[in-house]
Order: sequence, then structure tokens, then C-alpha cells
Amino acid sequence: MASIRTLNEVPLSTALEAWNMGFEDYYVDLSMKEPAFVSRLHNEDLLPEQSIVLFDGERPAGLTLNGIRMVNGSKVAWNGGTAVAPFYRGKGGGRQLLEESIRRYREEGVDLATLEVFVQNAPAIALYERCGYVNKGMTRFYERPAGAQPSSGGASLEAAARIEVREADVAEASSLTFYRHRGPWQTHWLSLKGGRCLIAEQEGQAAGYLPFRRIYSGTGELSALLIYPCGVAGGRPDTEEIADTLLSRLLSGTPDGTGARAVHIPAADAFFTAALERAGFVPAHELLYMELALTDTVPS
Repeated sequence: MASIRTLNEVPLSTALEAWNMGFEDYYVDLSMKEPAFVSRLHNEDLLPEQSIVLFDGERPAGLTLNGIRMVNGSKVAWNGGTAVAPFYRGKGGGRQLLEESIRRYREEGVDLATLEVFVQNAPAIALYERCGYVNKGMTRFYERPAGAQPSSGGASLEAAARIEVREADVAEASSLTFYRHRGPWQTHWLSLKGGRCLIAEQEGQAAGYLPFRRIYSGTGELSALLIYPCGVAGGRPDTEEIADTLLSRLLSGTPDGTGARAVHIPAADAFFTAALERAGFVPAHELLYMELALTDTVPS
């Protein structure tokens, strides 16, 4: 008989077993050991009391990790991973997990439920749509291959001289009037633990921002650079120049050989995807960002 328990009601090893079984044949390697699993829960504000594990008798058969947070005055939930073990697929386990999660969202007064799904995962997309989720656009992960060289057409010397750039805590970007609060959970400033941002200014006014995270090795060396969606003040004719200037400034201060990756960049942001490609980044994965509005109050 199938049953559902919350993550805080089961041993950590059981939840991890459900995760690793469910994602063992996934599009990318999502397998984890306990330290990485615990770190994920913390870094992405996932809630053990709202995350759920599906059991077939006493055997873990699947799970969904859930987070809930306030975003610009609205309560937003995130499905941070739903997985069903191979032995239990075809028995409605995914729908059980999804419907139970949505029930809990409503119980908690959530305004907007969100998730991301690989574009090639047609069965999952169909399930999410049956449960009311709506496709809000594609996002891309980009990677910069070792030795990649920027192409011509990046930030001009004139633009670099005209636009001032300074580094700040990522929280400062969230206070800008044109900051986008709505979008994939992992791009929210609250998910960027230890995150920073570059802010572009012209004549004392903020013109754009670029959030990022520096990842360090155990010996204190910079091992990776994670880049998040760029934002530019509306109505500006120099959107591409601002994006190019911010990106080139960030990369110029990063040691050669450091792995760089761009996370959940909206495909609709042509001004920034073009800047990334000019800087030598190439698309690695494509996902759909989906939303389920549970009330009329959603963040902008």
C-alpha cells in the first residue's frame, strides 16, 4: 500500500535513497551523498516539513523536495525535484506526489507554485500541465569551455568608459526597482547564499545588475563562477552594451582556467544570451519554467 510521509519523519538515509533511485537514469547526474543532500536543503531553503517521501509499503518509492518563501510580498513555492523509483513508475506515483504537494501549498496559503523541467521530459511536462501548471518560457544553462575566447562585438571601450561598474552584495540588486523577483527559484537572490552582484551605473543611476557566486575549493582557491540572469533598466537603448560591460568586467577579474557556468538564463533575454555567446559560452541544457497560480497575488 502506498503512503506519504514528510521528510522530517523519515531517516535522512531513506530520503537520500529515494532521491538517488528516482534520478538514477536522469538526463544529468543528480546522485548525491548525505553532505551534498543536506547542503542542497540548506542552500535552496527546502523545507523538510513540506517535502514528502512516497512509500510502497516500507520501501521508499519517490519523493518531492519543496520550498516555500516570501517573494516581493507573495508566498511562492518551489518543487525542487520530484523523482519516482524505476520499480514504481507507471503506478501514478508522480501524480500522488504532485497533488499532495499542491494540497500542502494551498494549506500554507501559497500564491504561486513554480518548478522547472527538462524540455525533453515530455511525460513530466504533460503531468504538470494536467495539474494546472503553465509553461512560462525556456531557460538555459550555459558553460564556458576551457580555453574559450570571446568573439568580437563585446563591450566597447566607449561603453566601458561611460558605464561605471561596482561590486556589491547580491541583496542590493533585489532593492532595485527593475529587479525581477519572478522566475526560477535558484535565481532568486535568497538562493544565492554568499552571492555578489555587479551593478552598472550611469550618471549616478542604476542601469543594470549581474548576480553571481564564486565557489571556492577547500584550499581557498576559486574553483568555479556561477552567473545568474542579468537585468537592465527598462526603456534603455543600450541594453546589450550594459550586459556586455557587466559580463566582460566579471570575467576579466576571474583567473584563467576557472570553470564558468550561467544558470537558468531566460531564452527570451536575447540581449544576455547573445552577450554570453560572444563571451564564449555555449548552451548545455534547456528547461521549461512553469507556474501554477493559486491566488491572484503573484510577484512581479
